[in-house]
Amino acid sequence: MASPDTYSKDAAGSHQSHVAFNLSVIALVVMLVGIGAAYLLDAAGRQQVHLPDLRTAGPSVEKIIGGHKLGIPPAWFRFEDQRVAGFSDKVDLIFALPLGPDNHMREVMVTLSPRSRARSSARLLDAVYLHKFLPQQLEGPPGLVGKPLREEGGFAKETVWYDPLSANPFVTKCMQPVMADQPASCVRTIVAGNEVAVTYVFDMRLMENWKRFDTEAGKWLAKIDGL
Repeated sequence: MASPDTYSKDAAGSHQSHVAFNLSVIALVVMLVGIGAAYLLDAAGRQQVHLPDLRTAGPSVEKIIGGHKLGIPPAWFRFEDQRVAGFSDKVDLIFALPLGPDNHMREVMVTLSPRSRARSSARLLDAVYLHKFLPQQLEGPPGLVGKPLREEGGFAKETVWYDPLSANPFVTKCMQPVMADQPASCVRTIVAGNEVAVTYVFDMRLMENWKRFDTEAGKWLAKIDGL
């Protein structure tokens, strides 16, 4: 027969496990609420955002990212407090790409960061995504294969779209929206100039013009001095 001390230890261990589980759940809920709030704020403010112009001229803001000196037009920054010269771990920008219906301009959020802090989507396809694919294949933009990811590892309700015929494929990961009336959001990372990681976040509906995405985004990257 087990002693009272044994029961006490078992109860304490059970209580600690229960507390740890609850803390994990709370952390997950807080993270999801934060993501949801970000999507809502972005959607609410999207119509109010003044999209920058690719033809923007004038003095640039000098930013140093990963030891690489970049000159960026001030109108491209998403946040005013980043419009100052100096070192930075990342820079948040807005591009306007003609990838909407009838070539209408659409907002694409862009983050520049050191190459060491982000892996390209093409590399993630081989190193991570291929090992997480579910058996089914989804229909989507012509020329792309859509594979949903297994839920473990934080990939719930996420799908990878990629060009299976290219040696350096177009790859993006899209996430279902938090709110049912909002479009899915996609993330794509490339490496520019061998030094800087460029991460795009955009409305999944732009995927209809995925073949032009890198070309149109490249026009903006070419305007960044030193990239």
